[in-house]
Parts: sequence; C-alpha cells; structure tokens
Amino acid sequence: MIAPGAGLSIEQRKRVTLGVELVAKPTLLFLDEPTSGLDGQSAYNIVRFMRRLVDGGQAVLCTIHQPSAVLFDAFDSLLLLAKGGRMAYFGETGEYSMTLLDYFARNGAPCPEGANPAEHIVEVIQGNSQVDVDWVDVWNQSPEREAALNKLGKLNQEALTNTQDQPEDTASFAISKWFQWKTVLNRQMIQLWRSPDYVWNKINLHIFAALFSGFTFWMIGDGTFDLQLRLFAIFNFIFVAPGCINHMQPYFLHNRDLFETREKKSKTYHWVAFIGSQTVAEIPYLIICATLYFACWYFTAGFPVEARISGHVYLQMIFYEFLYTSVGQAIAAYAPNEYFAAIMNPVLIGAGMVSFCGVVVPYDAMQPFWKYWLYYLNPFHYLFGGLMGPIIWDVEVNCRPEEFPSFQVPDGQTCGGYIAEFLTSNAGYVADPNATSSCDYCAYSAGAEYAKTFNLREEYYGWRDTGITALFCISSYALVFLMMKLRSKKTKSARSD
Repeated sequence: MIAPGAGLSIEQRKRVTLGVELVAKPTLLFLDEPTSGLDGQSAYNIVRFMRRLVDGGQAVLCTIHQPSAVLFDAFDSLLLLAKGGRMAYFGETGEYSMTLLDYFARNGAPCPEGANPAEHIVEVIQGNSQVDVDWVDVWNQSPEREAALNKLGKLNQEALTNTQDQPEDTASFAISKWFQWKTVLNRQMIQLWRSPDYVWNKINLHIFAALFSGFTFWMIGDGTFDLQLRLFAIFNFIFVAPGCINHMQPYFLHNRDLFETREKKSKTYHWVAFIGSQTVAEIPYLIICATLYFACWYFTAGFPVEARISGHVYLQMIFYEFLYTSVGQAIAAYAPNEYFAAIMNPVLIGAGMVSFCGVVVPYDAMQPFWKYWLYYLNPFHYLFGGLMGPIIWDVEVNCRPEEFPSFQVPDGQTCGGYIAEFLTSNAGYVADPNATSSCDYCAYSAGAEYAKTFNLREEYYGWRDTGITALFCISSYALVFLMMKLRSKKTKSARSD
C-alpha cells in the first residue's frame, strides 16, 4: 500500500480527487478551497482545469481563499458573504471583474488602481477600509438583487414546466450496483496486487506455521498417544487466525475510512459494492494460503494420503480461511477504530469460539449452561469435526509396549474372557486375549473410538460438520454486510442529531 504523502505532489493529489469526483458525473461539482496549500503555478493549473470543465458544460461551485487577480478573473459569478453568513453580493463578475468592481464603486468603495480585486473586496466587506457601509443592506436594496431574484424565479418556472411531463429520476447512483461492484472489485484486486507486503506477510505466516507444526508432529504414528498428537496438530491450525486477522483489519479499516470520507459522501458507489469487493478480493489469496499450509503441514505430519481423506481436509481448511477472515471483517466493519477491533478479536475468537469448541473442554465435561446452546452455535465445533473426523476415524490403533497398562486376572480365566463384558461398553482391546496372568490393555482399538470422545458419533459427522462450516462461512460473510449496514445507520442518525 502506498504510504500517505508518498508518490504524488499536492497538486497531483488534488487532481486525482477531482477525477474521482468527476467519475460520478455530478450535476454540480462542489469544491472546498481547491487551491489551498499550493504555490502560484499549481493554483493556476487547478483553476485552469476547473475553467476547462466549465467550458465543457460542467457546473462548478467553489470556495476559494485569497485568490490572485488572475485566478479571480477565471470565475463567472460570485457569492460574497459578510460576517454571520449574510449575503453581501451575488452575481456575475464580468470581464476583468469590471461588473463587480463597478458595483462597489457605485456604492462608495472604488478599487485602487493596480490592487487585487479579491483582496480589495474582502477588506471592504470586513470593514477594514475607510468606507463605513453596511454592505448587506446595500445589497438588499440594490437593483442587482432584484434582477437576480427575477432571474431565479424565471428559472424555477421553466424548470417546473419542463419537468412536468418527465418521469422523476429517483436513483441515488448513476450506475447499477452490479457495475459498481465489478469496477470496485477490479480496483481492489489491483490494490492488493500492488500491496506485496500485505499479501506476502500473510503467505509467510501460513508457510512458517505449517512447517513448524508439521515438523513438530513429524510422521505421527498409530499409538494411543499419537491420537492425541493428531488432535494437537489439528488444533495448531487455528492459530493462524489471530495473526492474519490482526494483519487484515488495519488494511480493511483504512479502506473503509477512505470510503466513508470520500466515495460514500459523494455517492460515487454504494456501500454494498465496497463490502462485496473487500470480501471477494481476498478469496484467491485465502485459497493460496490454505493450499500452502496444507502442502507444508499435512504430509509432514504423516496424515492419510487417500484422496477422499486428504481432499476432505483440504476443503475444510479452505472453509476455515473464509470463516476467520469473514469474522475479522465483520468486527472491522462496525469497529470505530483498529484498537477496538484488536480488543474484540481475542474476546470473540479466543474466549468464545476456541474455549467452547469441544477440544479445550470435551463435550461430556462441559458445563450444562454452555453445553446445550453455545457448543452447537460455535462454528469452531464444526470446524474441528470436519478436520478431526477424516484424519482420525480410520486409524487402526497399535499401542506401543509402554502404552499398555497391565492388570492381573483371577486364576483359571483368560484376559479376553475376563475383560469381555467390560469391552462391550468401553473402547480398547487386550494384546493377548488368551493370556492367563498379566494382561496388557490398550485404551483404544480404532481412531473412531477416540473421535467419539469428542462427540463425533458417526463417520458421516465429518462431512456433516464440513457442510455446516460452509453455511457458517456464508452467514459470516452476510454478517459483514449487516455490520456495515448497522454502521451506516449509526452514522446517519448521528448526523441527523
């Protein structure tokens, strides 16, 4: 992203601002002191550009501060306000400002030879000259005011006559929302392409986190402790979200503030087009990030390579990229600033979603108050189900020697016979069912038994949870639009108050 003040001069930035305003094809172009902060040549260039717009049929209403005689001569008409916002003159300036100067000369304030007409008029109106005249009263009693009122009345009558048979154009924008979205999306894609630091920081975070997790859990085996390692390897994946959200929100807020300050006020395009472009422009990079994380993490951890399993996990990882990004954008869409957003992130994601997803606190150990509503409304619950199910379900558990707890059986019984009734309602197996002395018991015989402790009751729960995760992605993106809508209403009510 280009830093503020870099690349363009003040004059060039003012030209860009004018160009942005002209895109909307306004009936009246209003400019507030466009020459402020410019040197003489730059101010002349801006005024000359405005003059060309007027000659081309564009109406321009402009406030200007201390113009030179050359700049002042470029204006056709002048609205002069005295203290308190009262009108002191309204009408044409004339060639070389002669019409305006004649008006003041007739009323006792001639312009000295060689003086700047603009500076002379300001001094007269402010009472800094030797002429003690109430110019508001002079204007109210002048024939120029009477002529201006007659002209306005005539124009209003002509407008009423010409518009009686014409349908009223009630559209708020000059172009459709679809065209707005396509245009703003193209601009947003270009902005992302020109922001390599933003994109590469996100990609590098995924690559580093994936390699760190993959090599930490290098080639996980099939013992009972390895089942827990599989869970931890999956759990590590969620920690890309806080960094990416904190990285994304200032970028989003910067664009939102620019939109609200510039395009929204001038009705260049609708806020729906803005939010739609912000969300869609991120999607290709999110898919790239999910792909890189999957490639660096999945195979180094030794997870199943079958297409039905690896493809399922890859799809769920893409959905997670969509999920946390949309949640972060929803927070940023309503947040007043990035500090508020940074505070809300750990509250919503850390304390809310992670704590009650069924991993930190298993479902059976969860307090009833949270268990029967927050657990099922938590998108991370379904996220883990869609990842854990395919990775763990089909694992055939083979306990290592150190993982077998041993127990003794009564005389005359075998290990298999003694523990048979226990195994009908509990998971696990004995290493040697025919042993008659020391029995080695393994807590799990299949990954499915371990998955059931996390409320994954059936194999199809994995695909079910992936589908629900996709629905949460859609609802989260809808939440981004809702938060921006609520913010727009809040802004309107604040202005009306």
